[in-house]
Order: sequence, then C-alpha cells, then structure tokens
Amino acid sequence: MNANDIKRMEGIFASAGIGLDERASGLFSRYYDMLAGSNDDRDLTRLTRFDDIIIKHFVDSVYILKLTELSFPLVDIGTGAGFPGIPLAIMNPGRKIILAEHRRRRVDFLESAVSALALAGVEVYPHLVTEKSFFEVQGVITRALESVDGTLSRVGHFLPAGGRVYFLKGPAVGRDMDDLSESNRKNFTIEESREYALPGTDYRRCLVVARKTAERTAKTYFVPRDPDRAEGVVITSKDNARFKVLRQAAENPKKSGRTIIAGKRIITDYLSGNTAAGSSADCSLVLYDGYIEKDDGFRAIIEDFTEHDALMILKKGLYNELDVLDSGSPLLIAPRPGIPVWDGALETGCALALPFQDPVNIGTAIRSAAGFGAGPVILLEGSADPFHPKAVRTSSGAVFHIALAKGPTLVGFCAMCAVKKIPLVPLDSHGIDMAAFDFPDAFVLLPGIEGPGLPDELKKTAVSIPLEPGIESLNASISASIALYEWKKRQR
Repeated sequence: MNANDIKRMEGIFASAGIGLDERASGLFSRYYDMLAGSNDDRDLTRLTRFDDIIIKHFVDSVYILKLTELSFPLVDIGTGAGFPGIPLAIMNPGRKIILAEHRRRRVDFLESAVSALALAGVEVYPHLVTEKSFFEVQGVITRALESVDGTLSRVGHFLPAGGRVYFLKGPAVGRDMDDLSESNRKNFTIEESREYALPGTDYRRCLVVARKTAERTAKTYFVPRDPDRAEGVVITSKDNARFKVLRQAAENPKKSGRTIIAGKRIITDYLSGNTAAGSSADCSLVLYDGYIEKDDGFRAIIEDFTEHDALMILKKGLYNELDVLDSGSPLLIAPRPGIPVWDGALETGCALALPFQDPVNIGTAIRSAAGFGAGPVILLEGSADPFHPKAVRTSSGAVFHIALAKGPTLVGFCAMCAVKKIPLVPLDSHGIDMAAFDFPDAFVLLPGIEGPGLPDELKKTAVSIPLEPGIESLNASISASIALYEWKKRQR
C-alpha cells in the first residue's frame, strides 16, 4: 500500500466513525499487501477492488465494535483469510483470538499473517470446528455462510453459560432465526438482532448476538489423525510399552505394584486427599477414544494430568481390556499401597477377618467395615487382593482409608487367636441366633469362605443370621455386612 492508499484507507475508516492510529494503520496496510500478494495462489477472497476489500472486509469486520461489546477470549469460526478475526486483533491488541480455518492454503496464509503482523494472543486452529473441538473462550464470532442454528449446534458444547455468539450476517438472516432447533432455543437466547448499513455505503448487514443460557459444557477426548492434536499420550497398539504396564495393573496389582481405580467420584476422592493414600503423584489417568466429559470439575482433573504428561487416551478395544468392571469411566492408575502383617494387636471394637477369594466380596465387606466403623480388616492367606480393580470399585474406595493387614491361613489365624486369647466370632448358618448373642468388647468377626463355609470345629461357636425356611445361607459378604450392622446398632 502506498502513502495515498493508506490515506484513502484511513478516510474510509473515518467515514465509518472508526479512527486508526499509526500502529493500526500500518498493520492494516501490511495485511492488505499480504492479501493482494497471495490471493491468486491461495484463493483468499473474491474481492479484488481496493475499496471493496477495505469496506467489506476490514471495516465490516471491526464495525461490530461500535454496536456491541465483545466477550474475549474469542474464536472466529470459518475465518477464511482472517475475517473478522485479524482486523479485530489489530483493533484489540493483546486480546486472545483463535482463528479457526481448515483449508490448508488459507491456514498457511493465516499463520504467515499472524507472524508477520506480530499479533500477540492470536493463534490458528487448522481444523474444522466439530463436536470434538474444545476452546476455553467466552465468545464465538463468525461471518461464515453457515446458518445460525448450525453454528449454535457447533459451539454449544464448549461455550460456557453466559458466553456469546456474534453473527455478522446479511439482512436475510431473519429466516435463520425462524429455523432454530428446539435444543438451541432451550440453550441460547437471542439478545440482539440489529440491521445496519456501513456508513457511506448501501452495504446492508445484520448483527445477531446469542447468549448461552445452559450450564452444561462437554469436551471430547479422542485419538486424532494428526498427532499434534493429541490431548495426551495416545495408545493404539497392544505392543505399546505403556499399555503393557497398564494391563499388568489390571491383571495382577500385587506383581505390578499398581492398581486401577474406576469411577469419577472415587478418583476425585483419592486425588483430593480424602484417603490415606490419595495423591496425584506417580499416577496416570486413562480415557478411551471418544470419551466425553461434561463436568467442569473433573475436566480440570483431566487437564492437570494432561499438563503433567500423565493423560493416556486409548483405542476403545485396549481400554476395554483395562476396564474389568465395564464402568465406561475414567481409570486412574495408582500405586498399590503396601499391606503390613497383622501383629495380633486388637483394640476395643470389631476387627474383620476375610477369607474371601472373590474380589467383589472383598470390596463389599471392606466397604461395610468402613461404614460401620470396624477395623482392622485382616486378609487371610489365599484371599483376593483388596486392590484388585473389582475390589477397589466395589469398596467405593474404602480400601484406601481403612486399616488393612495380612493374616496367616485360616487354620493358622484361628490358632493365633487361641494363643493370644482373642475372641473369635465365626458366622455360620448353623450357629446360635445372633439376636441371642452378646458381642464382646473386642473381637474378630470371621465369615466363612464362599461355598465351603467354615471348618466344623468353628461352627460349634458360630453365630447365625436367621433366615426364612428353604434359604440355606446368604452371600458371605452380605452376612458379614449384616453382622457388622447388628454390632454397630448395639454400640449405639
């Protein structure tokens, strides 16, 4: 742009009531030169006349600043050669603006322009904006030809409540407003719809501003085709070294020294320090390809793991191998706490000895013990690992904040209790009615093994839960829970 062109451009802006200082004038001049120099090769704009570009691209892009207040950070969807995003960035130096454009030749131009103009805070998103896109912004702006309804559907999942969508449209936009879907009518309110003409021209335009009223946002985590778009560590092969470590945690927590925690609430409790072992250090978070997170609080947890290179996104088939409970939820890979050997010490109250070989029964009984204030929980030799993913999930995380101890075999444990004169209260369907039993001040509750129950010598002193005729016994973990409830009720 020569000096006369710059003066003419400044006059056109001034006739629209927009003053350009020396910095802005210089940037618009350089931007125009880049457009004119690259248009033939990159198909940037159909406008070629000087006045048309200044009025219908530059002025049209920034005239909105005279009509309403923009919400930043801002994403410009379908920006093409940078309209309205780059002119707005020139007029609002330092404000964060994202230029979303998927066509490669135009992306190359945008990246060159942002660099050449030194537009701080401006970045290029070189992809289509879809349900998988997510931006931390307060506003969306577009001059694209897409319908108002189509754009609202495209941005509703990432725009927060109170965020605004600015449409720079032609006067026929009214038909768009009649075609809004029920969902978008529910999630957005139209704050403004104003027709105007650019001063000194017959170029008629319409500004529509929609404000999001719904609270919900949703971010999709996925395995992208472009590795640069990956939110975390992407794993797509069983031969991946990290996946082998993860699978070992699912199959054998004792050997791997790690366990898997499934479920957002349990993970949140663990990481917030509500458990004795809770810490994000040395942990990894696993999501599957296409996982959608709608909760802002948990999304903050995911972002924290992303920043520490500890978020892993797996192909769904690989994720399923780890999700042994079919939870469909995030999985936290955490260090498996050590379990000390029980020394035979017993304080006032109820300890619980578990011979269960099913991790679900182990988790159920531990959850009940925690709920009724019993402990420690003594895991007899041969019992299932309390940090098996099924036990962790069934215990609702109680395994991390109740005292656990390793015991000997069932026979050895009974002998140990006899030597130390520790009262042992076995549970068996042939024992005396629990209603007629007085619990000692300090004792160990011992339910039977699933199926075989207890050895005959223990049945002589066992306590039973009365059942209806024809029902031989209850599930072992349920029996333990009922006994713990009865004991706790009497303590109260």
